[in-house]
Amino acid sequence: MGATSQIVSVLASTMSSPSTTAIFVDNFFTSLELVRYLRDQNCRYTGTARDNRIGKPPLKSIKEMEKKAVPRGKCDYIMSDDGILAVRWKDNRTVYLLSTDMGVEPMSSVIGYCSETKTKEPLQNSGVQGCQQPVKSSSRRSSSSLVESVTVADPQPVRGHRSHTPNVAVRFDPSLFHAPVHANRLTCKYCSRKGNIVRSNVVCRVCKVHLCMNAEHNFFVRYHEEFD
Repeated sequence: MGATSQIVSVLASTMSSPSTTAIFVDNFFTSLELVRYLRDQNCRYTGTARDNRIGKPPLKSIKEMEKKAVPRGKCDYIMSDDGILAVRWKDNRTVYLLSTDMGVEPMSSVIGYCSETKTKEPLQNSGVQGCQQPVKSSSRRSSSSLVESVTVADPQPVRGHRSHTPNVAVRFDPSLFHAPVHANRLTCKYCSRKGNIVRSNVVCRVCKVHLCMNAEHNFFVRYHEEFD
């Protein structure tokens, strides 16, 4: 798995009852390898995905889906022998989803804004897509709601001042959505020392500190597990 998919697998390993839990994730994290790994752990998964992370399922091509003759809300899907659903769904742009939990049916309609006509129009919506909205009667929350609840202002570095340090309770709280995002290149909070400054483009969106995360080092995970 890639580094972003590993973040989800690490968070999933902290769940006390994975077989009764469903994970909903956006395309920054989803990969076919992650979905198969979590399926083997009996954990249900649904997530949007990027085209280069879903393998090569025999679905209608992007070029064919984006033809004007194909109405918005149209989808093409296939189920693998090992129980993974792959969906290609037409919105303003083509959306991809992988799931081991949801099906395409039933289909329903919602009112959505159409950028082409500048009006609100009926939009066909698959069962998988619809189930990504937060459910009030459930203890599950979408990843976006978790992020919004802990987002803080980005600290601005000042030359000569000590770098921003998050509260310990925040840094080691596994219930918060610690996720790596790409940002300007700044000093790694974990491995940099006086006389040996290492810089990284990866920042934790909760702690707001830069951390090295590459093929050689994954200090993103270490920083949230080890006290330095």
